Formats: sequence, C-alpha cells, structure tokens
Amino acid sequence: MMHQPLVSVIVPVYNVENYIEECLDSIIEQTYSNLEIIVIDDGSTDCSNQKVRLYTKDERVQLIEQANQGLSGARNTGLKVATGKYVLFVDSDDYIERTTVEELVTQMETHRVDLIRFNGKAFVDEMNTLIEQNHYDFSHRLEEGKVYKGDSYEANRCTFVSPVYLYIIRRNVLEQHNITFYEQILHEDELFTTQVFLVITSMMYQNKFYYHRRYRENSIMTDQNPKRLKKTLDSYDLIYKELAKLYAQKRFTKEQKKLIKRQMLSIYSGVKNSSLLMAEKGPILKQMTAVTAIDKTYLKVQRAIRTIKQKQT
Repeated sequence: MMHQPLVSVIVPVYNVENYIEECLDSIIEQTYSNLEIIVIDDGSTDCSNQKVRLYTKDERVQLIEQANQGLSGARNTGLKVATGKYVLFVDSDDYIERTTVEELVTQMETHRVDLIRFNGKAFVDEMNTLIEQNHYDFSHRLEEGKVYKGDSYEANRCTFVSPVYLYIIRRNVLEQHNITFYEQILHEDELFTTQVFLVITSMMYQNKFYYHRRYRENSIMTDQNPKRLKKTLDSYDLIYKELAKLYAQKRFTKEQKKLIKRQMLSIYSGVKNSSLLMAEKGPILKQMTAVTAIDKTYLKVQRAIRTIKQKQT
C-alpha cells in the first residue's frame, strides 16, 4: 500500500502483567507500520505499568496513566486522544495476528466503508475448569467481499456480537455521532456496538480469524461471584433502558428498530437467565415492558432450537 493512513490502536490496561507483553508484541510487530498505539494504564497495582514503559521506546507507543475508571473509562480516554483515520480496540490480555491491520486497512481504503467485521477465536489460559469455547465466526451468514449498505441492519441483526475488538471502525463515524462508552457499567459493548451499527452507512466482512481472545480466571468474563453478578444485573438494567430510549425515537427506520429490538431481547434474556434470585431480577424484568408476549414466545422457540442443535453435536 503506497499510502498508509494512521491507525489508532487503543489498549486499556489493568493488572495484566502476565499478558501485556504478548499483547503489545502482536501490535508492534504488525506488518503495517503507521500505528498510534495508545495504552491506558487504568490504575494498575501490579507490574503492568513498568512493563508498558519499556515499550515506549517505540515512538508509536503512548502511555497514559489514570486512576481506575473501568474498561469504559479507559477506552474513552483512548478515544479522546486518538487521531488516526481508523480505530482498532485490543484488550490487554489478548493478541492479534501480524497481518491484521494491513489487510483490514487495505479493504477499508479500497472500498471506503465505515466498518469491517472479522472473526475471533477464544482460548483458555491458566484455568482449572473448562469453559465453552466461543468462536466468533460469521462466515455462515456474512459474505466476504460484499459491501453492505442499506442491508447492513439485517446482516448485523442476524449476526450480532457486541465485542468491539471484532471491528475496525472509521474514527470520524464515532466523532460525528458522539458515540462513546457508557462508563461505570459492565458489558458496555452491548450498547456501544448497537449505537455504531445504527449510524454506519456501509460495512464489509473479512473471513479471517485476526483476534485471539483469552479466557482466564478472575476476568470480567469468568468472574461469577455474587457481587459481580449483581453489577451485571444492574448494568443490563441500565443498558436496556438506554436501548428503549433509542427504540422510541422516530428517526430510526423499521429495519434499524429491528436491530435495537433484537438487542433489547438479548438483554432481557441475560437478566432472565441470571443465576440471581427472582427477588432480585424480577422487578427489573417487570420494567422491561417493551418485551411483548410474542417476543417471549420467540425467545422460547430460539432457546429450544439451540438446545436441539446442542444435542445433535
């Protein structure tokens, strides 16, 4: 590629001293060189900060230190200072393939799209108990090489996954629509990614496994203690209310509202299936009045289909 537009890679860091080197190595060693690597140390109490400092010898690496604000706060800090044409998010205990940025930017520049989706793989690290592998592969639904425009709402609704690390985004899309992460909650991607999908005018799909997602003990994804479960419940409650506000807006088309409703149902299911007692989740479910009887029947059918498919495999 003759011209290399700047790409901002945002890496939030919190107590990942055992993994941060593998993460940063995978970014620095990209075959694409014009990178702005923004590392936000979100109040780490281990040796993460010291390890990141060694990487600042590379002039592309910028270390920002702040008191702990959570994942959303750290990502927002990164977005505030980002100047790249494109934005890529990488969590600090994960890593990416060496050709990720080069191949994605080539497609972004060639087709001038707002966003590209790609695949990811999960792997288990230092876990005493097995967890289900979660492979983010969209090839059964999305067509590689196709530019999705008006039909992107349906495509994203049928293949929705919220993690922002599975997308490269044109930064001015976020700026123009003032999209940031909702802070002080868990699962903030559920809201952020929905908002992004509602405003993009074009997207593509790259059928490659660029992202490697690490599952480890005591991470946000695996921590199931009662306090964490309660915070998840409260976060879902807040996310649902924000989605309901979007759903009520007249500016969205029928297809856009289907996308919002799909996500509202997902959040409803997350609350309903929580292992917390009904005394805790019941009042929240009752407030989710936009979920109709037809919606609940649909969710039961989908759950039954998933159960059948699991038994067949």
